[in-house]
Amino acid sequence: MSAKQKKQPKIEWKGYLNVNLSAEDAATFDGWEVKRVFGLSDISVLVDNGYKFSLNWDAHHEGFTASLYSGSSKLAWTGWTLTAWAGDAETAVRLLFYKHYIMCEEDWERFTYKSEKSGLKYG
Repeated sequence: MSAKQKKQPKIEWKGYLNVNLSAEDAATFDGWEVKRVFGLSDISVLVDNGYKFSLNWDAHHEGFTASLYSGSSKLAWTGWTLTAWAGDAETAVRLLFYKHYIMCEEDWERFTYKSEKSGLKYG
């Protein structure tokens, strides 16, 4: 490691945020989703701001899980992961953006200890 490269402090993983959609949130998301177009540059903005993005096939639920992990030591919610699940990859990513920008308003701190049960088509 060169003198210019600083070793990043190890971030402790704290868990998943429980940001579940109510029936009203799901209806709002359905309308919001149709109007929004996302591209790779939208994911790049989040990565540039210290988030780690992933998209994975979830064989157990037969769908896709999109997630953001807060790896920036500057944020109060560092170490937490925000996830979204849907039957297709594009909807999972859109739902993740909806949770991050609309439900959390780019501030995850108020969701770090919230727990609710959801039985809707999105997760």
